[in-house]
Amino acid sequence: MEELLNKFLVYLNIQKAYSIHTVNSYQGDLNQFVAYCAGNHTLKIENISEREIKNYIYFLQDTQLTTRSIARKMSSIKSWWKYLQMQGYVKQDIFQFVDVPKISKKLPIFLEDREITHLFELLQTNSQNYLRDLSILELLYSTGLRVSELVKMNMIDIDFYRHEIRIMGKREKERIVILGERAIKALNDYSKKERKKIVKKQNERAVFVNSTGTRLTTRTVQRLFERLGKLSGKHITPHVLRHSFATALLNNGADLRVVQELLGHSSLQTTQIYTHVSIKKLKEVINSVSF
Repeated sequence: MEELLNKFLVYLNIQKAYSIHTVNSYQGDLNQFVAYCAGNHTLKIENISEREIKNYIYFLQDTQLTTRSIARKMSSIKSWWKYLQMQGYVKQDIFQFVDVPKISKKLPIFLEDREITHLFELLQTNSQNYLRDLSILELLYSTGLRVSELVKMNMIDIDFYRHEIRIMGKREKERIVILGERAIKALNDYSKKERKKIVKKQNERAVFVNSTGTRLTTRTVQRLFERLGKLSGKHITPHVLRHSFATALLNNGADLRVVQELLGHSSLQTTQIYTHVSIKKLKEVINSVSF
């Protein structure tokens, strides 16, 4: 069973181009399941039954895990089983009649225009990293970048003339992101003033750097948002700006497939979580009709 598990992990890494972090998550979930099966003397993959899966769900529920954690673990097992079916190791779909715990869907948290304006006002203009932090906010809000994509950006990826950035997204999928006037100005100011003073190595490729002149980490960006969150009294993360970007586009009539492309989603279904509209927009629609 472990050999088949290792083959699946290699498949995720090589064929599906999943990140090391994602592969490790699958490995942890599946190792736990394999250990559970071994404890019940189920040592061969073909001996795993529908009953075994149901009992495993009951076992996880008894450990007081959250519904989200159980759903994730079952998703890992289900993906492994689909791979095993595809490769001919198993024939039966044992998940066909298994009720896997479902996560209740919540609307994404996003900021209104006035809240975005206030967020920018909270940046300390006398800070030595002001231009860098301003560029980060401008980019995240006006492009919907993931924070992992932001910190991986290199100077060579930016085309200041065309107002474009080449982004390497999830699973090494490349896309071109368009920059607005404010974002390109913020980037230009930062690169010519702050970054130029900090970067000591001529061969440093990273766009965003720390005080030592090396590439910024996702944790540093998260700390910036934690500070801004405390000042604003709201829970704000880089992903909230991504949600705000998508919401602003849809509220202003953008096509869902365009938003999908801009966000770098491989599936339209993922983008559909943003098809909510703001309360303000709903009121505008209602007030425009004479009921």
